[in-house]
Amino acid sequence: MTDPEQTAIVCDDHPIFRGGVVSCLTNGLGISVLAEAADGESCIAKLKFYKPRILVADLSMPLMDGFGVLEWIGRNQPGIRAFILSMHTDISFVQRARELGAAGYMAKEDAESELAAAIGSTTSFYTSESIGRKSRNVMSDLSAYALAEKLRKVSDAERRVLVLLTQSLTSKEIAEQLFISVRTVQAHRVSLAAKLGAQGPNKLLELAIRHRDQIIG
Repeated sequence: MTDPEQTAIVCDDHPIFRGGVVSCLTNGLGISVLAEAADGESCIAKLKFYKPRILVADLSMPLMDGFGVLEWIGRNQPGIRAFILSMHTDISFVQRARELGAAGYMAKEDAESELAAAIGSTTSFYTSESIGRKSRNVMSDLSAYALAEKLRKVSDAERRVLVLLTQSLTSKEIAEQLFISVRTVQAHRVSLAAKLGAQGPNKLLELAIRHRDQIIG
């Protein structure tokens, strides 16, 4: 029987990067990866089923972000050692992850060289070398964090509309793709604009296009 201390789940919506993390855990550390997930909701479902001791997860994911997953772990499976891997290296993200009970936070660029050290660390909270550097993302870390907090208030139906807005689709085109009425799309757009603070002509569309990567996850 596998030692439960050496079991893990890996959650990241980029298959190639996720595969690299899995390879590092299995081949480099001898850890049994019980399952993989590509979004936050799937991650939680697999945490419930497999009950691993280790989670390695991205911060920006579809359906539920890494912070949401950490909150769920804190309420339901606090014994899991959760490590966040992210392109966001600003200290505000790291502090939030620590507050939510993560065991460590690593920049994605450091994953290959530091994942083993993080998991083997006896410190209460591990941070990788690049943490604290200014994010290379076009959007500042502060605005990324603020938008992430606002996106958590968006319903699944609204998010589907928002994702299609990142493609510059009209309300009619969105309605056709989602098999809903144009009026429903317009209602979702009004709600999204209020929740995301995008008031004014075309402001919601501009926000969707500008922050496409974060919205899509």
